[in-house]
Amino acid sequence: MNKTIVIALSIILLGIGIGIDFFAPEWMPLPAWLLSITAVITVLIINLNLRHNQIREEFSELRDHLKALDRELVETRVELDTAQDKLNNNLENPKIASELRMLRSLMKQFANKINDNLGTKDPVSQLAITEQNEINQTQEDQLITREPILDYSDNEILKFLEKAVREDHIELYLQPIVRLPQRSQVFFECFSRIMDDKNNVIRPEQYLPVANSAGLAAAVDNLLLFKCVQLVRRTRRDNPEIIFFCNISKSTLIDIDFFTDFIDFMADNRNLTSSLAFEFSQETILDKNYDIQNGLERLSKLGFRLSLDQIHQLNLDLPKLASKGFKFIKIDAHLLHEMARGDTPNLNMRALKGALDRVAMDLIIEKIENEEMLKDLLDLQIDFGQGYLFGAPKAATVSNR
Repeated sequence: MNKTIVIALSIILLGIGIGIDFFAPEWMPLPAWLLSITAVITVLIINLNLRHNQIREEFSELRDHLKALDRELVETRVELDTAQDKLNNNLENPKIASELRMLRSLMKQFANKINDNLGTKDPVSQLAITEQNEINQTQEDQLITREPILDYSDNEILKFLEKAVREDHIELYLQPIVRLPQRSQVFFECFSRIMDDKNNVIRPEQYLPVANSAGLAAAVDNLLLFKCVQLVRRTRRDNPEIIFFCNISKSTLIDIDFFTDFIDFMADNRNLTSSLAFEFSQETILDKNYDIQNGLERLSKLGFRLSLDQIHQLNLDLPKLASKGFKFIKIDAHLLHEMARGDTPNLNMRALKGALDRVAMDLIIEKIENEEMLKDLLDLQIDFGQGYLFGAPKAATVSNR
């Protein structure tokens, strides 16, 4: 019964009783107000009873709803158990396990090196000008961004590196490689970036020397490789023709513990061979170190294409490179201009392209920065170009599975 009706009815009944007592007391042997109070109490009891029944009905509906939810939970558990069984029996499961194993290995490796190096007062004070540093510097030049140099000490940058790995904030950036003269995007090169605690990009010129001197360059490279594979796996379904280039440094090749896990991981992902190319510097491939040469051979045997960049000498043994699995060569636009232009060029471009065609290798000209440079290079009949003219490196979104 509606609360308003009950109140109104009670007032009316009391009013009737009081009115009869006042105006016509001889009509009833008992005081009329007593009968009115009795009637009001009766109305309240009836209302309470109706409300009680309504509550019981609502409780019954709630109980039925909870039972239905319980049945749904049981069905969901069954579905989850079924899905888990399918996952355990799925052919992709070894790949997932291998990926997780490699990621755990990376995190442990990075954490150990951070613990060893955070205590040093100046992690780059002992930095020597080595061949590896020259390689890193070339990579830094290729990764130049428009962001300003941030005012951080080397120790602060080292802490940002540690935080980036711990919180999975080693960012993956992509720069397009285009077909010329159409400028259609056909490939992408992958780069790593880190951020400070305000989400400002720390330029490679700052963090790569710190990472290298602290023994962390390989760990950063390894995480980039891991994210490259994740990206390729996700995007190749819709864009199977696109190839992603991912750099592997010398320090990664000689990191036996990681590289063994990485080779196992890539062996479980051979279906990515058409979408992923691994890039090495000229200094790296010329190094006679057994671990380096063995690493190159193992990747090639898995079916992955290799790319040569950071070239300083153009006297290349192309048939030997091709036999090792190299399918791409990158030449700096400035170097190519110096070698192939002028009245007495040191490089016969037609002969170079003919030699590349004979061993089924493609030439990519990198660091093309402006239209004037491109126009000059197009006279050399180049097929692929890379540089800020065609697009700066931009952040890519990668799922962590």
